Amino acid sequence: MSNLMDNITNKFDHRIKSPEPHIVALLAEIDGIRGEFKSGLRMTPQAITSLKQSVLITSAGASTRIEGAKLTDEEVEKIMQGLAVSKFSDRDSQEVQGYLEVLQNVFDSFQTLPLRESVVTSLHNQLLKYSNKDDVHRGGYKKKENTVGVLGPDGKVAKIMFETTPAYLTAKEMQELLEWTNDAFEKNRFHPLLLISNFIVEFLKIHPFEDGNGRLSRVLTNLLLLRSGYQFVQYVSHEQIVERRKDEYYLALRKSQETFNTDHDTISPWLNFFLSVVREQATKALSYLEEEKVEDTLSPKQYEVWKYLTSVGEAAPGDIAKATGIVGVTVSQALERLIELGLVKRVGRGRGTRYVKL
Repeated sequence: MSNLMDNITNKFDHRIKSPEPHIVALLAEIDGIRGEFKSGLRMTPQAITSLKQSVLITSAGASTRIEGAKLTDEEVEKIMQGLAVSKFSDRDSQEVQGYLEVLQNVFDSFQTLPLRESVVTSLHNQLLKYSNKDDVHRGGYKKKENTVGVLGPDGKVAKIMFETTPAYLTAKEMQELLEWTNDAFEKNRFHPLLLISNFIVEFLKIHPFEDGNGRLSRVLTNLLLLRSGYQFVQYVSHEQIVERRKDEYYLALRKSQETFNTDHDTISPWLNFFLSVVREQATKALSYLEEEKVEDTLSPKQYEVWKYLTSVGEAAPGDIAKATGIVGVTVSQALERLIELGLVKRVGRGRGTRYVKL
């Protein structure tokens, strides 16, 4: 092993080589769900396609909004269907269109997209394909310094969060990060989720491009999770969970990155956050399987009634009949069956009877 590789090994290994017990437990839990999901998935190809489509929309909306875009998921869907009038005219739409296409590409072709510099720069190129303001630096590392900071009311950086890698060192540091990560993956030196966590936090610290680093880091997260066998990320949006927990996301990154280049360098805050997001994805994906199992044991009408109760939480038989268009007698029979299966319970008596989803 070269001296260079030794130095990089020293730089990264210690961050993940002795994970705390609760991290080990989290990894085991996520892997357990991954196994269950792989063996239990029986969705029809149509259902799979429509679920992936909705994840693309949700993810593109969330990932661009994290960076300050304003488009809603409904507007993103219009762009995807090619219905948006101003498809490429404003910056938000350009960013969304780029994100949709890159993520679709990752979902379709992750097996043929290894973690190499050429793949990273090509994904960056695709991501910014429609952004006219990025024509100059698309697909190339930064030529001038960029800082990660909080903008003040005047639009200028009011507070620097952390120092990114200087432009002249970017290519070198990216090469080291890619080499170390690939070597560790090939030799199975660490759990893949630990490697992915370290890669993303370090990538964002280097901040290798002039623009699009945050979005690209989330595309690469999807790519690396899929390449490591976490298929469920195509069914539950990673970006949506991050958007919902945005403050926590930035705090975890900052708390880790401010320790870099010190003698107590740690990625613990980020690792905890990242793994909790993947666990949430996994758990939600598993709930789809549970729903499938329920669907298998019910008749179509019973399933309709259960689906309606799932969406509202609780309802009276009359409301269910009105909402689903199923006759009252059949609704009552369906509710009896759902009670037998332990999916629903009856509350109250007589005319005030209501049914609650368990």
